[in-house]
Amino acid sequence: MLVHVSRYTRWQKQIKELVENTFNSYRLGIEFNSSSVINELKKTFEEDHEYNISHEGETITERYKSYKTVSQIILDTMSNVDSQVSVHTWEEVLPHLHSATAKIEVREINGGSGDVLNYFDHKDGLSVIAVGGDKLSRGLTLEGLSVSYYLRASRMYDTLMQMGRWFGYRPGYVDLCRLFTSRELNEWFCHITLASEELRSEFEYMSDVAGSTPEQYALRVRTHPGVLQISASNKIRRAVNVDISWAGRLVESYQLQKTPKIVQSNLELTRSLINSLPSSFVTKDNHILWKNISAELVKPFFQNFKVSESLKKVDPLNLLSFIDISNRSGELINWNIAIRFKKDAEFNYNLNSTNGISQIGCIVRTSDPEKNDNHNLNIRKNHIISPKDEFFDLTDEEYKKGLERTKELNKDYKNDFPKGEIVRNEIRKPTTALLILYFLNPEKAGYSGSEPIVGFAVSFPRSIVNPTVTFAVHEQLLSKFDINDDVENDNTDED
Repeated sequence: MLVHVSRYTRWQKQIKELVENTFNSYRLGIEFNSSSVINELKKTFEEDHEYNISHEGETITERYKSYKTVSQIILDTMSNVDSQVSVHTWEEVLPHLHSATAKIEVREINGGSGDVLNYFDHKDGLSVIAVGGDKLSRGLTLEGLSVSYYLRASRMYDTLMQMGRWFGYRPGYVDLCRLFTSRELNEWFCHITLASEELRSEFEYMSDVAGSTPEQYALRVRTHPGVLQISASNKIRRAVNVDISWAGRLVESYQLQKTPKIVQSNLELTRSLINSLPSSFVTKDNHILWKNISAELVKPFFQNFKVSESLKKVDPLNLLSFIDISNRSGELINWNIAIRFKKDAEFNYNLNSTNGISQIGCIVRTSDPEKNDNHNLNIRKNHIISPKDEFFDLTDEEYKKGLERTKELNKDYKNDFPKGEIVRNEIRKPTTALLILYFLNPEKAGYSGSEPIVGFAVSFPRSIVNPTVTFAVHEQLLSKFDINDDVENDNTDED
């Protein structure tokens, strides 16, 4: 186990004493067969539970999944991750508790302590709870690491990435891994993961579509506005900030506020947008579509729509700035607008619009249980969109062309719909974007009100104009940029 709370050795010393005292009380309880200790461990192993905590005046519900439950989930749904996982009973575990805890040591790992992790001297293995700071976060390996208690905040990409190398688990042990950390750190690591995935997708796009060389493209790392730096200032002296547009990107509001005032405001704003649209719309199996709508009708929507405050990269006001700048060059002047609905929905909303739209079957989008929040809806997998939604406004010929082009560039592609980035960069015209509106079932979204939460997604076409997302790149690597955000692998549509 790794315990990393502070880089200061005086704190590490105190924490080591606290951990050691607590652990020793459990070890003695196991040795003397204390019923209270044994029952507590049994509940931890077997029982799921929920509990409420108070944070800054807010009540937050935390959920705990037992070891037995996690083992079963991995076995049932993720057997490809670790085929050697087994679901054990408490009766199997209980006889091994004393021998396991008897050999565990609590050690303080830093430059001022005499403790070291001398695995070489322990041929039969070393069981340790390691309390430390920089040594643990910067490359020291804990063999068979299973549990991390980690609260050390850092605003540097490279530091966070290094500290994220925790679990080098052995086959059959993946279900034992646990990470205890803060919501803020969880958000930062999620952001870095998205940045890394985008970089990998960029390499694929360069190779498969553009046929480019590394000389023609800059390596770019997304910055987190006002929160994260890529690295320490002395390491990025030759880096410069580059403004990157939303051209060729899919933008989704996957974090939405669910306070009644904001839900009502967004709903009324969306109703106003729909009321401003003509009655000449087309209704399909799961959506309503308008084509060639003026950008002037869309702008008030982005001017006033509110997403979660933590969703910096989808700030509607920044999108509005991008639209304004694009309009000056004759781009994004036309908009196709779709309302996504669900047939035979459990929850219907009477839109009662002036152009003849009444009942809207609200779609299901649930909150990620690991990011449960009373004030915000954090949609699972960070996608409000379903994989095929982005192609609502394509003609049959355009859809077919996009799918053929996708399969031409990806010989092993199995889906029956094109890749989003192919459509955005090769099929869509720079003059036209697609806005998709989502009315979400309030109960399924964890909202106690009787009206739907509204979200949106925008499919932006390729562009000549490139405003307003800042990236830091090395000054020698400035070139072209294409950003890839597609959801072809997210086939777990909740509708």
